[in-house]
Amino acid sequence: MLRDVVTELANVLRSEIGSVLDNDSIDIQVEPRLIMVPSQAICLDVYPGAPSRDSEAASFGDLSGFYVLTVRARVTVTDSDEAQDILLDMLDDNHALSVGAAIESDQSLNGYATDVAVDADGYSGLLEFGAGWVGFTWRVLVGAAVS
Repeated sequence: MLRDVVTELANVLRSEIGSVLDNDSIDIQVEPRLIMVPSQAICLDVYPGAPSRDSEAASFGDLSGFYVLTVRARVTVTDSDEAQDILLDMLDDNHALSVGAAIESDQSLNGYATDVAVDADGYSGLLEFGAGWVGFTWRVLVGAAVS
């Protein structure tokens, strides 16, 4: 189930963000797993957060609460200023590249979720990820659909 949730969230990001960049012939790597060394100058990856469950949000019949996921956006700062501009656009809630808006655009994740939300207190601010990479992370809460 968790793998399905992570895969569907990556599919949403690929569809929402990737299609906008594709219109400008800009490549992006979007993966449903932690990517150590991105193959593109712009990368979005989705993986379990720490902790991976939020039991405080558990409801009746749900023993473990929401899945906690991390969505990470990274760009290389060595290639161009364009990648850094795209990173800033990903933070802008009113831009077509808004990661937060894309995350919350599909509340069902193809039937695997009951609720998808960016944690308002779970935004990282600018981080460095190794030589030449900067980016941000978002903490995402996903209510798993139980059948």
